[in-house]
Amino acid sequence: MNAAGPVTVSEVMTVLRRWQVRLLAGEAGIARLVTWASTMRARLPAFEGLQGGEIAMLGLPVLRALHAQGISLSLAEIILQLDEMGVSAVVVGGVGPDELLSPEEQQMLAEAISLAEANGMPLLALPSATLSEIEHDLIAHLMTRRDHQVQNVEPSAADVARLRAGLRSEALEALLTGTYAGETSMRARAFQLGYDLTRPHALLWVDLAPQSPAPMRALGPRGADPMALHLANELTVTLNSWARPREMQVAALVPLDGMGRGAGDLVERASGLLARVLGEAAEDWSAAVSEPAYQPSEVHTRANEARDTAKLGFLILGPRHVVRLSDLGVYQLLLALKETGQLEGFVERTLGPILADSRNGERLLETLEKYFACNGNVQEAARQLDLHRNSLTYRLAQAGALLGRDLDDPEVRLALHLAIKGRQVIAL
Repeated sequence: MNAAGPVTVSEVMTVLRRWQVRLLAGEAGIARLVTWASTMRARLPAFEGLQGGEIAMLGLPVLRALHAQGISLSLAEIILQLDEMGVSAVVVGGVGPDELLSPEEQQMLAEAISLAEANGMPLLALPSATLSEIEHDLIAHLMTRRDHQVQNVEPSAADVARLRAGLRSEALEALLTGTYAGETSMRARAFQLGYDLTRPHALLWVDLAPQSPAPMRALGPRGADPMALHLANELTVTLNSWARPREMQVAALVPLDGMGRGAGDLVERASGLLARVLGEAAEDWSAAVSEPAYQPSEVHTRANEARDTAKLGFLILGPRHVVRLSDLGVYQLLLALKETGQLEGFVERTLGPILADSRNGERLLETLEKYFACNGNVQEAARQLDLHRNSLTYRLAQAGALLGRDLDDPEVRLALHLAIKGRQVIAL
């Protein structure tokens, strides 16, 4: 190993030797540089925060779990997508002797080996399917090497800037996703990068294309749009924030202790900054500011809160607004129920018979939503739906009959109205 140089796939293979690593294909790529290690999850997106240069690790049991959920990704498809995302190598855990694999898995592995070899993508196999300890050791090795480089090598200013930018991005990603080892180590890591996590922060979330949400990518999002990169730079300089651009979205962790009214001041400053920076280039942007985070462990929750609040703000108030959860009325309650996992059950219990009606269900839900939005005014709801009053009345009767409930009962109407709004929150 070259203790002074960057880590390569070849060196990673040496580190993994005690786990009986085997190179199945892609020897042409073993000189590729490695920046990080990331393990695949049994839910989408399967990887968080891939930026290029990673060792992507996946276990066959995780692949089986995805298949059980109806997500039909082959190993070859995963390798192809990871290659397009700039990953340096792929490690597959749970690959023992052929007799322990099903015929389908043997065929899948053979196809993956063929593709990896053709693409020069190093494909490594481990008999162990438990990858958390292996990922931890790889990351520790990479971090030790970086510390050694910073302390013992005289890099150029550009090298230092790139290294620090990479470290900042990885640390912020760990905060936003809650994937770090502990509070103390996260604070120390952030402090070394110039961020004081003992101060209160709020999460500013900006979506530059709320009407065109990015499709759910199986393995994770692509790189940042140039507009998102530009905005992230502006937020970093103007608000002293820690910003991460991704596709058409920007997440920025902003310190609040210099703002007299905390998150309220941040809403005003962010509104002016977004109007100035984006101008007419992104007409339909939406943004939200979370409640304060006082501990690193709260940042992940606040990021989810800000993301969902921005989406709801766009639905309720329209584009070009910076909102807080307190601006959303009853949606605050629905978001809280979503976080606890109780919202889906409430919606299903309240709207179940209509949701089960594949022929008329969506039409009846649209009718009920408009009827409630018009505060029970049949004439106005019919006008907005472009229906005759009698047609609307007939639909309402249909819905009541399906539900077995009296729509004139205020408690019933309240529950239905909340459940319909709850569907919007679940869909975020």
